[in-house]
Amino acid sequence: MSARTRKIFVPCLALTAMLVAWPGVAQEEQEKDSTAKEETPRFEAEVRVEAEPHPAPPPSTAATRLPVAVRDLPVSVAVVPEHLYEEQTANIVGDALKNVSGVNVATGFGVFDFFVIRGFDSLSSGLVLTDGIPEPESTFYPLYNVRQVEVLKGPSSFLYGGNPLSGAVQLVRRHPVAKTFADVTLGYGRYGTFEASLDGNAATGDGKLAFRLNASTQGSDNYRDIGDGSIKAVNPTLTWHPDDRTRLGLDFEYVESRFPPDSGIPFVGQENPELAPVPRTSSYQSPFDGSTQDVYRFRFLAEREIADGLTLRNRLYYTELTWDSDGTLVIGAFPGPDGRLLVGRSLALLDDRQELLGNQLELNAGFGTGSVRHDLLVGVELSSLKDRFNQEVGLLPPIDLLEPVETAQPPVITVPPYAQAGDSRSLVIAPYVVDRLRFSPKLQAFVGARLDVLDYEDAVNDTERESTRLNPLLGLVFSPTSALSLHGSWGTASAPPSTQVVGARDPEESWQAEVGAKLTFLDGRGFAGLALYDLRRENIAIPDSTGITRQDGDQRSRGLEVDLTIEPFRGWSVQGTYAFTDSTLTRFAEIVQLQPPDFMVVDHSGNTAPFAPRHLLGAWVSKRFDLGLGLALGLRHVSEQLIAPDNWARIDAYTTLDAAVSYTRARWGLRVHFRNLTDTEYETRGFGSASAIPARPFEVRARLELGFGRR
Repeated sequence: MSARTRKIFVPCLALTAMLVAWPGVAQEEQEKDSTAKEETPRFEAEVRVEAEPHPAPPPSTAATRLPVAVRDLPVSVAVVPEHLYEEQTANIVGDALKNVSGVNVATGFGVFDFFVIRGFDSLSSGLVLTDGIPEPESTFYPLYNVRQVEVLKGPSSFLYGGNPLSGAVQLVRRHPVAKTFADVTLGYGRYGTFEASLDGNAATGDGKLAFRLNASTQGSDNYRDIGDGSIKAVNPTLTWHPDDRTRLGLDFEYVESRFPPDSGIPFVGQENPELAPVPRTSSYQSPFDGSTQDVYRFRFLAEREIADGLTLRNRLYYTELTWDSDGTLVIGAFPGPDGRLLVGRSLALLDDRQELLGNQLELNAGFGTGSVRHDLLVGVELSSLKDRFNQEVGLLPPIDLLEPVETAQPPVITVPPYAQAGDSRSLVIAPYVVDRLRFSPKLQAFVGARLDVLDYEDAVNDTERESTRLNPLLGLVFSPTSALSLHGSWGTASAPPSTQVVGARDPEESWQAEVGAKLTFLDGRGFAGLALYDLRRENIAIPDSTGITRQDGDQRSRGLEVDLTIEPFRGWSVQGTYAFTDSTLTRFAEIVQLQPPDFMVVDHSGNTAPFAPRHLLGAWVSKRFDLGLGLALGLRHVSEQLIAPDNWARIDAYTTLDAAVSYTRARWGLRVHFRNLTDTEYETRGFGSASAIPARPFEVRARLELGFGRR
């Protein structure tokens, strides 16, 4: 740790120590009026509801770091509760995100989570957080220890700083509670898909000390000829309440991902390219392929309620990600000397090490100024991100499209002009504030802003940069009745350019205007949300056809989103989402490499953004009977997608059906999930405009759940 970094973090450690020593400090309680007691919760304790879910989304902390009802927020926040993705036997965050309007889901070459929010992809525009703490890119995020997935749509830099230019996905993890129990889950399905997980909790008799252990192992042989993959994870957490106003928490997590890269099957044809007419299990990956990710997360929380409505909190965090990936990239199908079609390939060799060290110091206050009530969050975040990577491109022999016979042999010859490397260090100091102002039961406003002071250097590329960016959020909520709320908001976001950007590096920026309405009906048994937005970004860093990243893009998305949850009758639950997205590359110049060092520039301005279907429709209907039997049916429709900025090739529209049967008795249950019930053939993201990955066909997964102890 450098001297400059020590100067920043030592005061934070000192503040943490003060919080630890604070249990003996008491302040005289002051009288408050009856409205003040509901303004700021004492602790962010986990609440696990075992009864039937309420149609309204659970409260979310994604927009304010405080649990606020979704209907009271001036922005669009989707909440996917645990019971929903458990019904769907979801394993990774991408499975849960299929329940969110305006979010398209795939994987990054089969080795990490990839999603698109409002037409912008997660690599260049999104941010994943665990309990409010940012994650380095990229990895799979298993759901074994997650109790709720929250999606804040639109620019989110007002609270989270750089990178969430189009949205943020927050994983709210399970934490220790004052109970003793153990839940075991065992699952198996087609293609050797398996899972085993443990959720155990123990607490002292007075509930002041609690320990929770979540652990999981899962994997699949895959239906395509690429090999098997697996995730192993463990997450022990400890919470101590020295008194009723103090909470200390210690958290560690290790996740190991081992997955085979997959760039799919190439497109063939020039005018109307289609996926090559080969078996959908066909693979053109080389024997050199393999991807290994190891993620370590350390968290320390100290929280003290100084007085009623006044809480001081400190989070110290460290995340380390190591990623070694050698993946074959399909670069197209071309006629060979004898007229046969050959698949061109290259090998991407990545060695990446990321370290994120940071601290969040926050003060929550609930108070009044005249007739206006405030829920105020004031904080400062200090973070240091180190990213050391080497990326090379190797040559591989072409392989026959129809009868692939592998001829690649070691050693792999690399092409130095295509190699990239970086050794960057980003130091950020960021004060932020969010204030919820309640003028009356019908009118409230949200004001938020974050100032990011960035000190960036990359020794390998001889780059140094300092910048200061202020990103605000302004929002208004008007509730003409207790059942209806109307909202409007405007906000901006910014992010430092990727370390892989070649040439001048300018901050990426975005802004969004949104209006919407949220309604409860059927005597509280129904909830509906509607949002209209205009989202724009500038200086987008998009990899061109050579794999080099340049800031040659601007993009605009306009759309409409609808969310609906109804309990029409006892035991019934209906959830539906719809999104219309019009996402356009308003400026995009792609550099196409010819015979090195020659190249040409192709203008794709006006094209549709990749993986931004105009229509996304989803529904999940379930019925729970008194005897413990449960039935569910799900539908997902995705309209046509363009797979690259050149709009040369596309993925056809598709509709899939899922079904589930469950039986629950006391402390055990059995679920059987039928995925892609109609065996629909469809594709997902491959590599650039060259290929697409055939999605999994019909499969059955069974899950046995056993519970012990007292919930």
